[in-house]
Parts: sequence; C-alpha cells; structure tokens
Amino acid sequence: MVVSGLTPTQESNVRALLPLASASCETGQWRVKRLFRDADASVIEALEALGYYNVRVAKKLHWEKACWRAEFTVDPGQPVRLRTVDFELFGPATKDRAITSKITSNRPQAGEILNHGRYESYRDKARNSLIEKGYFDAVYTKSHVLVDTETLVADLTLHLDSGPRYQFGDISYTDGILRKELLVRYTDIVPGDFYNAKALTDLSTALSNSGYFDSVSVSTETPDPQTKTVPIMVRLTPGNRHLYTAGIGFSTDIGPQGRLGYTNRRRSENGSQFESRLFVSPIISETTASYRWPRHDPRKEWFSVAAGFKQEDTDTSESDAYRLGISRGRSVAGHWLEKPYLELTYEDFSIGGQDGHSRLLIAGINWASVTGRELGRITQGRALNYDLRGAGEQLGSDTSFLQLRAQGKWIRSLGAKTRALLRANIGATLKDSLSELPPSVRFFAGGDRSVRGYDFESIGPRNSFGKVIGGAHLLEASIEVDYIVHSNWAIAAFVDTGSAFSEDPEFFSGAGVGLRWHSPVGPIRLDLATPLDNSNGGIRIHISMGPDL
Repeated sequence: MVVSGLTPTQESNVRALLPLASASCETGQWRVKRLFRDADASVIEALEALGYYNVRVAKKLHWEKACWRAEFTVDPGQPVRLRTVDFELFGPATKDRAITSKITSNRPQAGEILNHGRYESYRDKARNSLIEKGYFDAVYTKSHVLVDTETLVADLTLHLDSGPRYQFGDISYTDGILRKELLVRYTDIVPGDFYNAKALTDLSTALSNSGYFDSVSVSTETPDPQTKTVPIMVRLTPGNRHLYTAGIGFSTDIGPQGRLGYTNRRRSENGSQFESRLFVSPIISETTASYRWPRHDPRKEWFSVAAGFKQEDTDTSESDAYRLGISRGRSVAGHWLEKPYLELTYEDFSIGGQDGHSRLLIAGINWASVTGRELGRITQGRALNYDLRGAGEQLGSDTSFLQLRAQGKWIRSLGAKTRALLRANIGATLKDSLSELPPSVRFFAGGDRSVRGYDFESIGPRNSFGKVIGGAHLLEASIEVDYIVHSNWAIAAFVDTGSAFSEDPEFFSGAGVGLRWHSPVGPIRLDLATPLDNSNGGIRIHISMGPDL
C-alpha cells in the first residue's frame, strides 16, 4: 500500500486507522475490494483527528500477479486552528499553586493546530492530576470542542471543578510480619494529612527496599464521601527469613578464595537482623558477625554491633586481628551513607622481622556513595569513600594517631563500545613513628587493584634489611580504557602509578593490556602488566573478579 501527499505523522495515523493497511496478499479479493471501497472514511477520520477537515482522497487499486497494490494520493488541505481556549478551574484546588501550575503548564494554546488526541490527553491528565492530589470528586462541568469547517477555526472549552480535597484515612498493614510501630516509620503519611499519590508510591518503594518482604501492594480503599477520607491498605508477603550464600573465586593477590554467608533478615518483629560471613584464602581469612536494628527512620538510620577476626599472612607482614565495634548508618544528602563508628581492636603482628601487638580504641566516621552500579557492563557511574579515624592514648589505646583515607573510582562512556575507568586513592596519617601501629593501619601499594606489574603490597618504605614495613601516606592513580570486541568480551589498556611512603614519595608505575569477560557472576579480568621503572620485573599476570564499582 502506497500513501503519498502526507507528512510522516499524518501517514502514520492514517495507516494506524486504515484496516486495509493490515491486509496481506493472502487476504481474499472480495475483502480487499470492500476495505478499499471504505478506505476514504478511514483516511478522513485519521486526518480529522489531527485537525484536517478538508481532506481530498484519490485512490487506485491494482492486481499484480498474486498480490494487490493500493495507491492513495491525499491532499489534507489547510488545518483547523484553535481560535479560543476557554479553560477554567473551580473549587478549592485554585488555591493550590502546585496544582494550578502543573495543570496550566502544557495546555493547548490559541493559534495551534487542533489535535484531538492532544486535547483528550490534556483533558484526562488535568483531571488525573487533581485525583493524584486527593480531589477525588473532580469533574468537568463543560468539556467540548466546536469546529467550524468553513472558517477552519475551533473553540475549545474545559471547565473543571476540583471539588473538596480528601485526606488520608487509617492505614492497615498485614499482621504477623513486623510490628506496626516499625511499619508506620517507613512513611511520612499521617492520617488526617491531605492525600497525595506520590506518598503511597514512596511507601511502596521503601517497604520493597527494606528486604523484609517478597511482595508489597499499597492501594486505596473506596474514598468515603461523608468524611472525605481515603483508607489505605498495605498488603505484605514476607520474604525468606533465612538467606544463605556461597561463592568461590580467585585473584593473583590472595589466590583461591571461598565465601560463606548467612543472614537472618527478620530476627524479630522489631526488624533486627543478624548476619555472619566467612572468607577464606591462603593470604587473608576473615570471619565476622553483626547484629543490626532500625532506628527512628528505618529508611535512613540503623545501628549495628559487629565482631570479627582477621588473619593475614603476606610477604610483608603477618597479623591476627580481633575487632569489636558499634556504628550508626544514616542516609544523608541523597546517595551518601554516613557512618560514625567506635571500634576496639587487638592485633598481634609481625612486620619487617619485628613482632608486636596493639590495642586500639578507634573512633571514626565514614562517608560512602555509589551511583550507576548495575548488573552487566557499567557505562556511567562513580564510587566514592572517605574515612576519617583516629585513636588516643588518653582513651585506652596503646598509641595515638589520626588518619584520613579517600578513595574514588569513575566510569565514563566514550562511545557505544568504549569506556574510561579512572581510579584514585589517597591516605595520610598523623603519627611521629609507625613502629607502634599494626599493619592494618599502615599503607602498602602494589597488586591487582593497586599498581599492576608489582606483587601484592610490595611497594612501601623498607627497613634496613630491605623488607617492606608500610608507610604513613598513600598516593595512587590509574587510568584504563576498555573496548568491546565481541558480545561480553572486551580488551583493555591501562597505566597505574602509586607510592606508599612516610617521607618523600617514590612513585612506581606499571602499564599493560588486559582481557575482560562480563560473566553472569560479574566481571572477570586478566591483565598482563609490566613495571615502568628499573626493577626488571618482567611481565606479571593479574587475575581478579568483582564489580567495577
């Protein structure tokens, strides 16, 4: 079927309303002829909907071999334009500036081409905007379009009476999962407040994100015209209380690794949760357990008590560390998580041939933010983490120190198949001598996620025997570009540089190429890197797994 003489928008609407357009070569000849005969009315109807009322149609029907061919030459004529737009809003909503500005912002204007679809869409959206704000009795007292096909003008009239605004009534929750005292803190809705549909959407999102429920349904009951209230029903289906996780992996830094985890997501009806984790590898092994519970606003604030043991045996140090801490997590300023904490640690360690032990009561505050994290290949995002911590002899620690850590990673798209990954780490410690500080408080560089081309934690100040003992400060930077070559496979090129130091920094740099596989369990990286200094380190292979952010 061929249609000529129309704009793409006009032709699209004609084809959508023309039954002949859906006929095929297998359609019976009698039916094709009947659809062709009636096509004029469909063409005229389709163009009238767009404001064209003086339409002329010329058409031809041909039979070619086993198929048919219809040709339509259409002259839509001059369009009908809006002469007047009489829109009026009555009732209490006229005093609601948010409503009035929203309703009037996109209404049809005099002089525009009449478009019945846009008129009907605006008419419905205006009333729905009132309903979303609680004006359930909103009704049009006048709603019509008068078209003069002789003068090609139209007059649009919309008179909308908002009626009274309803209020939130009682909110009912499914019993037996969590205490109602906790559930009501997932919303800012208070019975008696003016109704707002967005508040219900926010409540549904908050409950869905809580991790307690398998499904959440928030719905309004029938509005009560006598009390002008709207009861709310929240139907909840509990999620699995117990969650078990297991995983295996490998990295060049710490070798093969295994993970086990257990989470009780509803330890009690007050919303408390228990979590334990076990991580095992030849270099680093750690077990932790934590108990957390929601505070005043469970959407934003939690308290947590945690204990753990970590054993680390690297080429530079050995340590056994015990930890007991309490923290408060609180969402601030959108995507940021603020976490002040207090942590008591005891660590037996050996570093650079010297043994020691340390007892520290560390107070600190952490800010973390991640945007753009998603499954698959991330093309735009960033992860930031800032940590300020310290300990004092006056508060029972063996020594005093103050330390700042700042980490950042940025991912930016450079095209459909190319992206750049930038990374920076900064650390600084205020302490006259590091000899009293355990390895967990010192800085090291080198390895899969540090400076590639060098062994894990092989960069840092050395003692008189040439052994790395860690530094008071850290500076690291990396730039990487990867390019998709096939499906989930990409190649990469990178340059890393960094220094762990106590006095003047000595930077070590590495460069190389890599292969990336965005597997169903996350990115897997294979890198070939070489140091750029005079260490004659040759080529080092780096294998790592884990999210980009």
